[in-house]
Amino acid sequence: MRIGLWAAGLVLAAGTAAAQTVVRPSSGAPNSGTPSSSTPSLGNPALDAAARNYPPLIPGENIAPATGAPPTACPAAGARVETKGGAASEYLGGTATPDLCRVRIGGQEVQAWFGIWLTTWPGAEQAYPAMKRVMGGRTGDIAGFDVRMAPGYAFHDLLRNEGIESIRLLGTTYQAMKLSHYREGYEGNIYRSVSTVWKDMATGMILYSTYNHISGAPEIYSPRLPTAITSAAQ
Repeated sequence: MRIGLWAAGLVLAAGTAAAQTVVRPSSGAPNSGTPSSSTPSLGNPALDAAARNYPPLIPGENIAPATGAPPTACPAAGARVETKGGAASEYLGGTATPDLCRVRIGGQEVQAWFGIWLTTWPGAEQAYPAMKRVMGGRTGDIAGFDVRMAPGYAFHDLLRNEGIESIRLLGTTYQAMKLSHYREGYEGNIYRSVSTVWKDMATGMILYSTYNHISGAPEIYSPRLPTAITSAAQ
């Protein structure tokens, strides 16, 4: 099991995904930036149970509530993010399919939904509508689906909108949507982790990402700290 772009950040693995995506809207006050303590159902008891284990959303003082306006889907051709923790992401623009982006990572060209989830990753068909709904929603909105790879490798995957952060990187302050991914194993799989990406609202670039191990076999992964960020206009 290894990460790619969510490398760019999310912890993912090879396999097949169960054909179900469910979405739970935040029940907090409109645009409050803080979900309420109640937990609306995702419509699936197993995903509801996993959602209760999702580490709590703790908004910082530099985070504004998401209002339903999503970030730019695909960075324009020429945008580039170089990182200390991995290969550079060279953005090549969008495709004829809305929200599907072309990216070159370490010399290899790939396609990824919103520049995050590769089409070759398990769960891509479920991840796309889940990301679209969460990024177009409010702070605290959650979507979930299941990925089953092999006996002993089944996961509940949950995505959460964590608001718009004013994040300062390399001397520039960006307004970036903070999107987290909680992965929880089931059917004897004890793996759990949270990965987070910061997607620039204006350009759509993935500026920064982190991985936090909780249980199971840990991924050897450091935060992808940017060493250079180049917009398409530069």
